[in-house]
Parts: sequence; structure tokens; C-alpha cells
Amino acid sequence: MTNNSVKFYLYKLKYYVIIASLLFIFSTLTGYFIASYFQVNVLGEFKDSFEWTFNLDPPTLALLIFLNNSIKSLFAILLGFFFAIIPLLFVIVNGLLIGMVFFNVTEAKGLAFILSAILPHGVIEIPIFLISVAIGIKMGVQTILKIDGRDIKLKSELRDGLKFFILYILPLFLLSSFIEAFITPIFMHIVS
Repeated sequence: MTNNSVKFYLYKLKYYVIIASLLFIFSTLTGYFIASYFQVNVLGEFKDSFEWTFNLDPPTLALLIFLNNSIKSLFAILLGFFFAIIPLLFVIVNGLLIGMVFFNVTEAKGLAFILSAILPHGVIEIPIFLISVAIGIKMGVQTILKIDGRDIKLKSELRDGLKFFILYILPLFLLSSFIEAFITPIFMHIVS
């Protein structure tokens, strides 16, 4: 993909990115308020579920984070054909969980700590995640239009989405996973 074709592809995705972003913001805020109102504490469950990752060396942790993000984003794209249900659920559930964790960690360790834990890698990871979801939503909308009888080239849409995934999303997820494994802990240590 040339620079112009990338810009054009992102331009065609803009409304889907806006939808994914608004859903993510809304669900994150909802998760935050659910956790604060009902005093839901998800940290214990996260600690129990991910305790085995605490002693991993940074390269292994980076690889694990990369694979997790990449596989989920690929599924969000591929399963978007099912009327965009999976990518929409994906963004809502992730937003809810992030909102709950944000509340719990802010209560336990303060705002500076949670920002230091999210921002270093999140400035790359979250937009790339939202673009993956947007591609999946677009696939779902294109499927609905095709069923409605419109002249939609689903194979071409899928090809373009997968090409963008391979050329841009995967490398940026790799970068964000290394930042999360190697650099984010330094910021968290400084803040704590």
C-alpha cells in the first residue's frame, strides 16, 4: 500500500473509527461508573487470572501481549462479517473492563500510577485497536449492504482490511507490546 492508498483507506474508515471510538469512550466511562457506584473490584480477578505472567521475562511478555492483541484484532476484523456484532462487543467489553480497572487502580494507587501504566504503550495500542474494530464494523456493514442487494465487493474489502492489518496494525502492535513490556514498567516504578 502506498502512502496515498493508506490515506484513502483510512479516510474510508473514518466514520467506523468514530463509531468505534465513541463506543470505546462510552463503555470505558460506563465501566468506571459501574465500578464506582457498585464498588466492583476487578483487580483481584485480574490478579488471579494473570498472576502467571508476573514473572515472565520482558521479551516473552512482549511476545505474549503481541499475540494476544494481534489475534483478538484479527478476529474482530474477520468476524465483522457477522453483521459487525463481534467487533462491537469486542470494543464494548474492553471499554467496560478498562473503565473498571481504571477506577480500581486509581482508588488503590492514584491517578498518576494508572496513567503511567496505560499511556506509554496505550497511545499506540488503543488507536490501532480501534482501527481494527473499525475494519470489522465496516465488514459487517458491507455484508448487510451486500445482503440488501448492493454491489459490494466483500472479497476486495477483506483483502484491503487484511493487507492493512499485516502492513500496519501488526508492526504497531509489536511496537506497543515492546513498550508495554520494557518501558511501561519503568514509568510505573518511577510513579510508585
